[in-house]
Amino acid sequence: MSPLYGMDLTQFSLARLKAVFTSGDLLPSRKLLSEAVEERFAILEQMGLHHVQDVIDALSTPKKIKAFSQASGLSEDYLTLLRRQANSYIPNPIALKDIPGVDPAHTQALAALGLRDTRQLFARVCSRAGRAALQAESGLPAEALLELTRLADVSRAGWVGPVFARLLLEAGADSIESLVASQPAELFEHLMAANQRLQLTKALFTPKDVAACITYARELPDRVEI
Repeated sequence: MSPLYGMDLTQFSLARLKAVFTSGDLLPSRKLLSEAVEERFAILEQMGLHHVQDVIDALSTPKKIKAFSQASGLSEDYLTLLRRQANSYIPNPIALKDIPGVDPAHTQALAALGLRDTRQLFARVCSRAGRAALQAESGLPAEALLELTRLADVSRAGWVGPVFARLLLEAGADSIESLVASQPAELFEHLMAANQRLQLTKALFTPKDVAACITYARELPDRVEI
């Protein structure tokens, strides 16, 4: 079985999603999700949805959303926002060539093997044996491949982009395990210091953003063997 890049959303229950909505910890554009939570979730459960993966599967296309709306009485606007929230728990893979500080020759060698993003790479480097096989196949130096492995690993934490993945490594959170063990406020300070040193981004991130990454990382079932 291939290692999971993101969390197992069959283990993310509707009850837990409901708690997220009632907490109000949502993007401003999704505040509709925090209204009539009990009533709407009772309907979702009556419609046979039990976890976030069910939501993603049931609402995967506009046609399915329309049919679900007609069957449940829930508005298409609500269901569209619900789908977006559910999909937000799926980490987007990062193109290896977009990560600052990665040697283009190394990304080209991996691309020649069909490995162009962090999801594809993670599947090959999760184990020591897999990493050794890829090193022999690609000709990459062991140290370079290990760094790419660490970048692929931390990119799995929700909402991590190419720049933030690099900053996490520079801040000492160089694996999901070390990220999980981090204190949000302390890691935030290390990230700010790393960005001050490297000048990688002018975008603002907050301790709350860092805490969200750590919370997501705790849910990841598979770990890289370093």
